[in-house]
Amino acid sequence: MEELMKEAKSFADTLYLLMEDFEYTIPELEDDIFSLLRDDFQLTLIEENKHLYFLLESSNLDQNIKLNVERVEYDGEEFFIVSSVKVA
Repeated sequence: MEELMKEAKSFADTLYLLMEDFEYTIPELEDDIFSLLRDDFQLTLIEENKHLYFLLESSNLDQNIKLNVERVEYDGEEFFIVSSVKVA
């Protein structure tokens, strides 16, 4: 049975509610997204005009999703805090 495409706006809202104010390494972020999306996706870190965001692309979403993040470093390890999630 073919799985239905997820509506990106609704998925973005859910992601933000779950990720708000948490610090993630990239593998942790990918794991959490996969557990919600349950499909292959591409997550690309982009820096644009001194702003960082991850672009989430998946054939299972009707639109791409942009996760705005802030980069922080603790004890030499890089983390990202999701500040907003919206349809790209």
